[in-house]
Amino acid sequence: MIRVRKGSPPTELVTYRASLDSTADPPRAARYDGPGFELVKPRVREALVRDQRGLCCYCMARIEASESKMKIEHRVPQRGPSGDASRDLDWTNLFGACCGAIPRASGSAVTHCDSSKGDASISIDPSEDTHTRAISYERNGRVTSSFAQHQRDIDDVLNLNCDELRARRVDAVQELKQWLSTKYPDRGYPSDKLRLLRDKVLSEPEGRPYLGFLAWWLERAATKAAR
Repeated sequence: MIRVRKGSPPTELVTYRASLDSTADPPRAARYDGPGFELVKPRVREALVRDQRGLCCYCMARIEASESKMKIEHRVPQRGPSGDASRDLDWTNLFGACCGAIPRASGSAVTHCDSSKGDASISIDPSEDTHTRAISYERNGRVTSSFAQHQRDIDDVLNLNCDELRARRVDAVQELKQWLSTKYPDRGYPSDKLRLLRDKVLSEPEGRPYLGFLAWWLERAATKAAR
């Protein structure tokens, strides 16, 4: 997980948020998925994908601006014991999440991210710098946080450390290693080149899947190479 830098909300969302739902009696403030929101939703998806560089706000898998390739996540849920319906159109509360289901050989699927979270409350905020700077990793792909409550969110609510996601992170690093081996066949990765590559992947307009883990591994490899 790396910090989501929220840009400006789409104009269509701003206009919709200021409108009234005239189908209600009496008319009431516009609500998420209310009349007319179907025209706004595609623009919301596009803006979220733009801000998040095509990556899920939680697991950092690839997302695309379509109904079948992503979900619009309310970090503070709309419903449930911790829900706050007043924030259902709050741009700072909207994020792009992956569809959150990985098929298993048994025919079932493991859920993660928004699909695992549902209407539960979490304290971790992908747009908060202090939260994302507290994130680290282990070699097996496990996500960790120095904040105990955030670790509970990661493990128990978002299910970011399920076996399937850890394996995907490790596979992403293996693919990076294979590319590096073509440039440095003797595995003598220069520390300065590794850090330049880390900076490059962190700044690419379209992020690489599991970018947080890739950047962590590159920094760790650079530190080892410099010894």
